Amino acid sequence: MTLDESGKNSDERPQVRALELVPLDNGEAGMYALRDPYGFAGTVALPAGAVMLVTLMNGERTLGELRREFQNQMGKTLTLPEVEQVVRQLDERYFLENERFAAFEAARIAEYEALDTRPAAHAGLAYQEQATDLRAQFDEIFLDEEGPGLLPTEGSANGDFAASADSRLCGIMSPHIDFDRGGPAFAWAYDRVVTESDAELFIILGTAHTPLAGFFSVSQKHFATPLGTVETDRTFVESLARRLKSHSGTSDGDQVFQDELPHRNEHSIEFQTLMLKYVLGESRRFEIVPILVGSFHPFVAHGRQPDESPAVADFIAALRETISTCGKKVCFIAGVDLAHIGQQFGDSERLDDVRLGEQWADDQKLLSLACAGDAAGWFDHVSGSQDCNRICGLAPTYAMLTAMQPERGELLKYDQAVADDSSSCVSFASVAFYGK
Repeated sequence: MTLDESGKNSDERPQVRALELVPLDNGEAGMYALRDPYGFAGTVALPAGAVMLVTLMNGERTLGELRREFQNQMGKTLTLPEVEQVVRQLDERYFLENERFAAFEAARIAEYEALDTRPAAHAGLAYQEQATDLRAQFDEIFLDEEGPGLLPTEGSANGDFAASADSRLCGIMSPHIDFDRGGPAFAWAYDRVVTESDAELFIILGTAHTPLAGFFSVSQKHFATPLGTVETDRTFVESLARRLKSHSGTSDGDQVFQDELPHRNEHSIEFQTLMLKYVLGESRRFEIVPILVGSFHPFVAHGRQPDESPAVADFIAALRETISTCGKKVCFIAGVDLAHIGQQFGDSERLDDVRLGEQWADDQKLLSLACAGDAAGWFDHVSGSQDCNRICGLAPTYAMLTAMQPERGELLKYDQAVADDSSSCVSFASVAFYGK
């Protein structure tokens, strides 16, 4: 690299990509995780000083300017070689926005788009990679003292499902938090699937944790799992595409089926495919329709119901019509979490029993609206507070309730995952929905 006489780098102004910084603890030597929500780079742990330097890398400062600004803000000496080392390490891990990353990104996208089946992105990280180990992991969450207490093959209805119009299982709400914290809630939801559903097709609506081109993204890829491949019903997807185009009267809806990349590293649907494969195994053939739902915050900000938007209304209408004509028994799954509160998520105060109790009460109100099948009420409850609790499942649950129109819901399990240092809480629930 070339340095000028003042020690500044004359041709390099490093810019960190759109990444996430998450506190790992609140101790004196606080550590942070720098992670890539798009899945192109890994995750690294950084001390607070390195985090400060990273946040200064906005593409406008040279290395020398970064060094001086760091010293001004931290009151600590930093040498230019030390800055260079940090930049080099970030670049090696593809954390910087530059030509090297652009070439790497383009190659990974091309590889992914050419695949017929989406790889199991989180195998070996969020869950066991080997089939035997994964079954043992899931056995434990079913047999957990807070779980249903039976393995999915035990106590099942063996196909003798209730047939009355108001008792058919038409959908479930399931968490997408990690299995270590949310395991029993997953188990309660999928216990109902294996004992009360004879669905041949599962419409999975998951939270999109990265931006979408529109409000919805439908994948046409099959999903690999350590337990075998879960197939996507491509005939259904093609029919949905035709109906959506008919509703919109334009080709704008095509982006819903071409916005494939966000599925590449998204866990909210992946976790549901794992559970389906575990509880149903090879006992019967089933397929899925994987749909990521993007942020509904524009509607929150303007105090409008999402179905006032043609993009949302047309998609829901096309989805309902495609279900009604597909000739298959269908069950919905919403892979969602609820509140995200605490200092880790931007709140000023550390959590205490009072705050957690308030969140419990608010979540119960929200879940009662879902159980009533009240999609508008569900949205209004969150929108009325400007989503101050950061409900991660706002959009997918609204879409599911609107499309499914259940007669009633039953809360199976509610829980809060609270960090040991009280810096964060994620709440979640499992719900079974019944109807026609």
